[in-house]
Amino acid sequence: MILGLDASTSTVGWAFSDSGKIVEAGFLDISSHETNKEKAFFVLDYLRSTLLLKYVTEVNLEAALSGFAGGRTSQQVIIKLARFNAVFEYIISEETGLKVNLCNVNTMRKQLFGKSRVQGIKPKEYVKSKIVSYLDVSKYDKKKPKGGWDERNSDMYDAVVCALYKP
Repeated sequence: MILGLDASTSTVGWAFSDSGKIVEAGFLDISSHETNKEKAFFVLDYLRSTLLLKYVTEVNLEAALSGFAGGRTSQQVIIKLARFNAVFEYIISEETGLKVNLCNVNTMRKQLFGKSRVQGIKPKEYVKSKIVSYLDVSKYDKKKPKGGWDERNSDMYDAVVCALYKP
């Protein structure tokens, strides 16, 4: 089983795949946790609670900053994300004993969809439009309290791409 993770400083998308099929997927809001260590252990504790973590043989983690377009993100955010990803990768690896593959988002999308992006379409929208051809993601989608689609589902979709990727 492969665990796919898409980590940002406020949301972590996760997905478990087995033999090329998604078994479970979702996202976690980590914005209320103060330190990178607290955030990483919050995610790890949640993943352990699913009971699927014990079947995982490897972890695919979207490499920090591999898909950023120049000029859209501040230096502070980039530094904060890189620091969190380093701590997150270390804690996941040390606590589980699993190999963590740092995967380039464009490489993963290209392997799964045949292209990494399409000009004029934002990357998150591209993944959202393509992932439905692989599986029914609606069963994993979460809604906002008023019923609208939660944009954090996009992080889960990226984690699905990570879980289906074969390094």
